[in-house]
Amino acid sequence: MFFKRGKSVEYIKAGSSFRRKRTDATIETARVLSVASDSFGIPHVRFEVVFEKPCMASRVVDGPRVLALNTFADMYEERVAS
Repeated sequence: MFFKRGKSVEYIKAGSSFRRKRTDATIETARVLSVASDSFGIPHVRFEVVFEKPCMASRVVDGPRVLALNTFADMYEERVAS
């Protein structure tokens, strides 16, 4: 599924990973499980999130979660090599 970010167009597909850093130093890495449109034609991303903190010895995995494609793209701006 394509989406526009500024002047560039990016591609989100199952298996892609994206990251965001929160103000409390937590790093969220979202791994896309699937991308599909709902009955109204609105594309949604199904994903799981891994939370990591510098002070934590372990990672916490949460999901699956679902967000509209545009919301997902706004939240997780940094693409991570899979």
